[in-house]
Amino acid sequence: MKKKVTLTLMVMTLLIYLLGAMMTGLINPFDVAKCIEIRIMGIKPHVPYYGSTKTIFNHYRIPNNYPDFSPITLEQAENAPYRVNNPFSTRLKINEVGDNYQFKIRWSYVRKPQYILLNNQQQACLKELENGSHFFILNDDLQLQPITIENAITLPNYIKVTKEMDKIVAIEKKPLLSISKWEYEYWPHSAKLHYLRYFNYAIDKKTILQSLNVEYDEEGQSLISVTKNQNNKPISIRKSYPKGNEYFSETTLFNEQGDKTEIFYTPSVGNSKIVHLDKEGNIIEVTYGRVPSHRIANFEEEERYKNLEIDTSKKYILDRN
Repeated sequence: MKKKVTLTLMVMTLLIYLLGAMMTGLINPFDVAKCIEIRIMGIKPHVPYYGSTKTIFNHYRIPNNYPDFSPITLEQAENAPYRVNNPFSTRLKINEVGDNYQFKIRWSYVRKPQYILLNNQQQACLKELENGSHFFILNDDLQLQPITIENAITLPNYIKVTKEMDKIVAIEKKPLLSISKWEYEYWPHSAKLHYLRYFNYAIDKKTILQSLNVEYDEEGQSLISVTKNQNNKPISIRKSYPKGNEYFSETTLFNEQGDKTEIFYTPSVGNSKIVHLDKEGNIIEVTYGRVPSHRIANFEEEERYKNLEIDTSKKYILDRN
């Protein structure tokens, strides 16, 4: 009974908040039910939380940038699978919603865990461990130095040791592959996305290696997207055409000097027509192909961790959070 009263008060308080928010234009009035659902999940505006990597596959589902799953614990997030990669990597997600309860900021830390073997000297400190998960770094003498899980998830490299029923069942190294961040802005009085900004960061989490800025119209259709390099110079600019045009979009590529090199005219189906340009912008030739992707290389693993012996007897299996 007490639990029901508490839940009722929570919903009533939220309804009052949402009514005020609608009157001031902070959220879309048609999404009140979704906002209540997310609040009941325990997600609050401007409060970061660890996000699940589960995915809803539904061809008829309209994406609206609302969270689909409740927050998970740090322990679950540290080992959450990144389903795109094979073999599996882990992806720690830190999300934050705005006043409209849609995503405002999302961070992603991707790692590639591997089972490893330690020498006798390195394993000596593991004998007195209690059951559970424990985290370490290698010091300058290549010995295990204990750290907290909170410290581990911010580091380029760490080692995780799992003990169950007084027995070591897993020793893993978890090198960091990439750090990414998404930022979202929405049209007023609408759930439609207005701007998306995406950043790939260096290990220091400050230096931007590559960025992507996308602008959308009020119907949620992409208008223009600009990809820039670490020097903030354009790599590519993609413009979308209205329906009924011969081409779906055009993408212009640039070299390091800022000169246009190719323009890709992409139809709805099939390969793009590629117009190759010289330094003066004159057409050299026309070919056909696909727009190249601009992927950032994974971080290099530190030598002391790279040299650890891999345990080839175990196949890596991840939790499903």
